[in-house]
Amino acid sequence: MIATLDQLKGLCQERIITVKPTLDKLVNSCPNESKVQLISKLGIYFSSVERTVKNTGTITSMLLQGEGSSITKKNINDFLSIEDRDVQAIACYPFITSISSICNGKGFPKAGDVDTLLKLPSLRKDGQLDRQLLSSISSICNGKGFPKAGDVDTLLKLPSLRKDGQLDRQLLSSISSICHGKGFPKAGDVDTLLKLPSLQKDGQLDRQLLSSISSMMSGRGFPKAGDVDTLLKLPSLRKDGRLDRQLLSSISSICNGKGFPKAGDVDTLLKLPSLRKDGQLDRRLLSSISSMMSGRGFPKAGDVDTLLKLPSLQRDGQLDRQLLSSISSICHGKGFPKARDVDTLLKLPSLQKEGRLDRQLLSSISSICHTNGFPKARDVDTLLKLPSLQKDGQLDRQLLRSISSICNGKGFPKAEDVDTLLKQPSLQKDGQLDRQVLSSISCMMSSRGFPKAGDVDTLLKLPSLQKDGQLDRQLLSSISSMMRSRGFPKAGDVDTLLKLPSLQKDGQLDRQLLISISSMMSGRGFPKAGDVDTLLKLPSLRRDGQLDRQLLSSISSICHGKGFPKAGDVDTLLKLPDLQKDGQLDRQLLSSISSMMSGRGFPKAGDINTLLKLPDLQKDGQLDRQLLRSISSMMRSRGFPKAGDVDTLLKLPSLQKDGQLDRQLLRSISSICHGKGFPNENLVSRIIESIGLNNLEVPEYIDELLSSENLDFNENFWESLSIDEII
Repeated sequence: MIATLDQLKGLCQERIITVKPTLDKLVNSCPNESKVQLISKLGIYFSSVERTVKNTGTITSMLLQGEGSSITKKNINDFLSIEDRDVQAIACYPFITSISSICNGKGFPKAGDVDTLLKLPSLRKDGQLDRQLLSSISSICNGKGFPKAGDVDTLLKLPSLRKDGQLDRQLLSSISSICHGKGFPKAGDVDTLLKLPSLQKDGQLDRQLLSSISSMMSGRGFPKAGDVDTLLKLPSLRKDGRLDRQLLSSISSICNGKGFPKAGDVDTLLKLPSLRKDGQLDRRLLSSISSMMSGRGFPKAGDVDTLLKLPSLQRDGQLDRQLLSSISSICHGKGFPKARDVDTLLKLPSLQKEGRLDRQLLSSISSICHTNGFPKARDVDTLLKLPSLQKDGQLDRQLLRSISSICNGKGFPKAEDVDTLLKQPSLQKDGQLDRQVLSSISCMMSSRGFPKAGDVDTLLKLPSLQKDGQLDRQLLSSISSMMRSRGFPKAGDVDTLLKLPSLQKDGQLDRQLLISISSMMSGRGFPKAGDVDTLLKLPSLRRDGQLDRQLLSSISSICHGKGFPKAGDVDTLLKLPDLQKDGQLDRQLLSSISSMMSGRGFPKAGDINTLLKLPDLQKDGQLDRQLLRSISSMMRSRGFPKAGDVDTLLKLPSLQKDGQLDRQLLRSISSICHGKGFPNENLVSRIIESIGLNNLEVPEYIDELLSSENLDFNENFWESLSIDEII
């Protein structure tokens, strides 16, 4: 039995449950004669909670209402009167965090109240509790106690929160954020907000805008229409006469739960000299700053300057943006870090390789520690030395990446959890870990923690995922893409998708189609049958009465992770005069455009026109398609390059031969730099020196090199580059 506070803290440490200062305050609020009983009951609670509980706040928030206050003492007395088995039963709930939110300051819940809530028909889906719904309800009822069944039903049946006859969970999430701790909203207030003219786009609610608004107004209630209009019309948030959504997103992160910002504060931040590059706002820097300051309000100019000038964040006399990005992830919502904390982390011996910081390792560590603050040196060492993460006597970075994805924002995993996952029989193939299957699992479980062995087995044995008696890895990969960070899908949903008539060809699943669908739906879950049918029957995607798969592939690249496109957007792109040749769509051009815009959405007609008319891309008065292909390869998923950057690249001395651009060499360099952006003279020289000019001029050698497991140009190579080696 746990009898002392030290023993209780030891139990928490053993279960990797962070002890918050409020635990001491809670115990100190208890009369001396009852402390042992309280500590014992807390021990039962912390011994029973699931591994998803990461700190002691789930129970202290329910019982503590000011140290030593009469309410706290009453909550403690009520807690002590609860049977141990009831404490254990409630602690075992996988959604104890939601229950804790509802009971914030209200005391430990009664088993009957919990059961009544969890059995509400309106909170169930396919016979099971809908956790996403419960999360939204618990946010609204934070500190309000258990809601009435009628109030829950009324909210979930509001016409303005429904889409295609079903509850619109995305809308409910935004509304629950605004109403966090405010109780259930009035139907009229919901309707008024969702119908504001300034929140509409193309006749429909602009969900991206609503998300930014709900972030700033989290826990503050509904904003006034005039205040919304004023914010969205701020000159500093506009670009080319339109609202700059990317800027608004950064500002809304900073102002999360703070309400709408003052125009002056926005202007001051966006005009800080330290946030500017080449005379323009450096959006990547702003993104890192807004991440650290999420929910903390606007930083002081001096603090921004101090951070960006930290010696440990400089490289070759310039700010190392990649390092700053890793640090900002760790410090998300925690404010700016102290210089010594940054120095300590970046100088950890276990994060060094050949005398330099191992950026690939730091990236994995920052993912695990996202929002958790700086890790302890011993925790980093312990993780990196886990026997199950070693291969041939060295750290297996590929395995670490999979584990860090699963543990994103969850803190360091327990050794036994890592071992259990990596040794699961269903993840083995020919006596070794099946890394391809693990990659799919880690994709679906990203940021969700370790899956249960039974759930992994059930998924991998689904009949619809088998082929010739074995797991169909290609199918699993497509499924995992759609389910990224969403957990494992239900068997019925997988079956329904894979049996859609529109995805069949000659009586079998059309895998090429599924790949295009899964790309667009990456991280968005399974699409509705009707939406798939509508997309595949778009007139602009058909040729000679059949679906044009090549066109669909280009569109799916542009829309990667963005969901299905609107028919009008597809038509507009495919009919652009700049993309026509001899009266027909120039597919080669579209392929280059879709490569650069992969995952970025549809480009503007003017931007395409500007790119295709760049003087550097012309030859004999016409567009040089070979050059454009090389450019698009390097700029894959990075958007269109600036004219000056193209000019700089094509005039690099190392890329010249007999006074002219060496196109074959550029092709090889573009293959190596695929998706990495343009290299500068120094990097091109290093590549030529490393591989040899003669080898670089043989395309077959480059193809073999890029597919080789022994390729030296791994992530560490790219991450070891100086800032100015990528133009």
